[in-house]
Amino acid sequence: MGRKKKHEEHENHERWLVSYADFITLLFAFFTSMYAMSSVNEGKFRILSESLGIAFNPSLYTSTRVQEGPRFVKEQRSNVAYEFKDMYTNNYQKIQTALKDLEKDKKLTFIVDEQRITIRISESMLFDAASDELLPGALPVLDEVASVLKDLPNQIRIEGHTDNIPVSTPRFPSNWDLSSARAIKILKYFAGSHRFDPRKLSALGYGEYRPVDSNDTPSGRVRNRRVDITVVNGDAGY
Repeated sequence: MGRKKKHEEHENHERWLVSYADFITLLFAFFTSMYAMSSVNEGKFRILSESLGIAFNPSLYTSTRVQEGPRFVKEQRSNVAYEFKDMYTNNYQKIQTALKDLEKDKKLTFIVDEQRITIRISESMLFDAASDELLPGALPVLDEVASVLKDLPNQIRIEGHTDNIPVSTPRFPSNWDLSSARAIKILKYFAGSHRFDPRKLSALGYGEYRPVDSNDTPSGRVRNRRVDITVVNGDAGY
């Protein structure tokens, strides 16, 4: 009796259709989600953005989970921007509104980032050269700043800065001494004249070592001679 011939197994040339169908389904789901989110508020858009971020780059997120309504999303490792926006935007707007006339007159400048709100005041508005004695015209400016900052729960840090031209007097043998003395003078004025909680205040002198402009030009040195009064984000530390 002759052997039956084995049927040859035919190679399946249509397996790619399964992957292609999955890909089309994913595309459909993605564009449907984008269309659905086209008219929603910022909060919902952020949730979608974070969810997509988790899907495409899970290493950017920790495993900690936080609840947002009925959904759970992974918490972003560096979430300072959202915290700052939620907790400090109102403070910034309050400070800016209260002191907008001083800013308009170029008596101070506002800088805001993820860690602090900074009120920057030029040396010429506060002190004579190589001195830590407050000028009479400095007091109204500091009074307005103090009235806005006094009731904030945040830490207030006062930073003195100079240019890189050495100062050498019996009272101030270095720029460090001068910048520190100026910061302490304003701290004492806030604590004594405006009854700030001393536990919220600190003073630092950086000398010439944190310039905001080049010390090679007169205008740059003017910008570097300053006092920065900062409202510190609680996560920024010291």
